[in-house]
Amino acid sequence: MASTVKMLDTVDSTNSLIARAVAASGFSDAVNCVAHLFESPEDIGEGEGTDTDRSVAGIQTPASSDHGSESSSERSERLPISIAVSDVQTKCRGRQGRTWFNSPGESLLSSWAVPVRIDVLDSRHSGWLTTICGIALIDAIGEVMTRRDVRALNPDAQLELKWPNDVFCQGRKLAGILCEMVPTGESSAVLIIGIGMNLFVPQENLPIDMSTSLQLQFGPLPPYAELRDELVCVTTQHLRRELSAFMKHPDDVIPDLRDRVERLSWTLGKQVRAHLADDRSLIGRALSINDDASLTILRHDGCRQKVTVADVGVLPEIGDAVE
Repeated sequence: MASTVKMLDTVDSTNSLIARAVAASGFSDAVNCVAHLFESPEDIGEGEGTDTDRSVAGIQTPASSDHGSESSSERSERLPISIAVSDVQTKCRGRQGRTWFNSPGESLLSSWAVPVRIDVLDSRHSGWLTTICGIALIDAIGEVMTRRDVRALNPDAQLELKWPNDVFCQGRKLAGILCEMVPTGESSAVLIIGIGMNLFVPQENLPIDMSTSLQLQFGPLPPYAELRDELVCVTTQHLRRELSAFMKHPDDVIPDLRDRVERLSWTLGKQVRAHLADDRSLIGRALSINDDASLTILRHDGCRQKVTVADVGVLPEIGDAVE
């Protein structure tokens, strides 16, 4: 279940839409802000073709649910999540200001708003917030494909995590995640999780050689709207489960998170180039994921360097064929 959902035909950016909604909210705490984010029908700019009768199949909100056997205490303890989904984004963006290619009916373009306490953001473990999103997305894709009996078209096709949270398949980027933070007061903030994933993008329309599309790796896929809605629904479930557990007891879940990242990692063990925040580059071998979600790289001079914020690309090994 989501707290509120905003479904649009076109918007500038679902991350930007949520940021504007947070700024326009009358709540000073993140929990209530997220829980009531899209309840007001007022315009928050840059959206086109909004259809108020549309919904995401499988996603219930408090207004559309009779809550079944769920108690009021269970509802109050559940982590609130609001969602914005759009078929097209005119200013879709990724990390470092990159644009994300999209066309109608070809991509999953959605953002999730989640409240986070300041003490979690200020802790040494805060780097896990972004990595958890990548883990949750991979698990959600896998669950949907299992439900739908979708099979890999190539025996080597498997979903992997490029540090810190990109989803790769056969060495090519399938999905990107952009996490942004909007403060709401002295004790909390809203984490915005923007996900862009190529679903039905044809090979000839892929923006770069290092990208791929779900239809090129797995099949048969259900129709676009069904697949998009199911992915949004299941991703919401996994995000809530993973983030709730982490924010309650981070020290308890970090060992398991590290194990899962190591199993899923496309980055570990490979030669990499890290583009650091200060415009320097670092080349070496990716050695390990640390307990703060940072990446340790073994430089060519034998020294180890911990990287917390960087764009990390995998380099071909000597002797590897370069396509």
